[in-house]
Amino acid sequence: MSHQLKLAVVGNDSSVLLYRALGCETYGVFNQEAARAKTEELFSAHMDDEAKSALYAVVFVEEDFYKAFPDDLIERFSRKALPAIIPVPSPKSGDDNFAGNRLRKIVERAVGSDILG
Repeated sequence: MSHQLKLAVVGNDSSVLLYRALGCETYGVFNQEAARAKTEELFSAHMDDEAKSALYAVVFVEEDFYKAFPDDLIERFSRKALPAIIPVPSPKSGDDNFAGNRLRKIVERAVGSDILG
């Protein structure tokens, strides 16, 4: 029996609405602590099968929240193939292109070269 993995987005209420229209599960949060707790909950969610397969393929997190995650938490996220925890630009994003650079590093690690550069 095959399982369909889900997509989720964690961010401010106003900015996650677009993702809901695209079929993602959305979780509006108001502060850093709530963003971290929800992201960790989604990261740990699994199906009720024997292998405890991941429930989510990707969890997108607004970069304002993602940037404030401690390094050890981001490292824990990166050790597991699924779900991928990916930062996405937020409405208040600056010009540093943090989310784009992080995505470029993830793709380079997966593919072996910088195909987005």
